[in-house]
Amino acid sequence: TGMEESVRQQLVDDHFLFMSGDRNLTVAGMERDWPEGRGIFHNKDKTFLVWVNEEDQLRIISMEKGGDVLGVFKRLARGIEAVGTSVEKESGKGFMLDEKYGYVHSCPTNLGTGMRALSTLISQDGPLMVLTS
Repeated sequence: TGMEESVRQQLVDDHFLFMSGDRNLTVAGMERDWPEGRGIFHNKDKTFLVWVNEEDQLRIISMEKGGDVLGVFKRLARGIEAVGTSVEKESGKGFMLDEKYGYVHSCPTNLGTGMRALSTLISQDGPLMVLTS
């Protein structure tokens, strides 16, 4: 069904809503907008999010301010398990895993584990550095 404009704007302001106008996504047929073919789901604190049909078919995100890396990872692991169980229950199929290429994504740069870790160190003056792997 769609969403209220105030909710949409808040998600944009929080940098959680998908970016529109990406030429590569348009060419790939992935530049559809609400409510057709896309979605975002998040918990109350917005520390756990699931994006559906953005750059990948599914992007599961766990994040929070502070230094509790283990807590963030544990939340991510629980979320992946819950989403996977739900998908399998609804469709009878699990996440697509190829023996040679790993987990399959619509974005070829994300082949393999499909996992990306990002840590941003922030001071009072703004970001100091971003670590990614």
